Amino acid sequence: MDYWYLICSFSWIVVAFAFYQINKLWYKEVTENNKLYKFQIKFGNIKAWAGIIMCVVAAIIYFFKAIG
Repeated sequence: MDYWYLICSFSWIVVAFAFYQINKLWYKEVTENNKLYKFQIKFGNIKAWAGIIMCVVAAIIYFFKAIG
């Protein structure tokens, strides 16, 4: 087992969770204050979820490299 890849895998999970929390706070603030247009909010939300999914995929890849 390669512990460096395992540490990187857990780090990607932490990054994905932190990014999710930041996105949730951003979405709450933007929808309460109506600072952006609706399409800007949807695009920002889609972009954030794409980043979260990429972080989770990177975590899975690093995990399988660690056990492989």
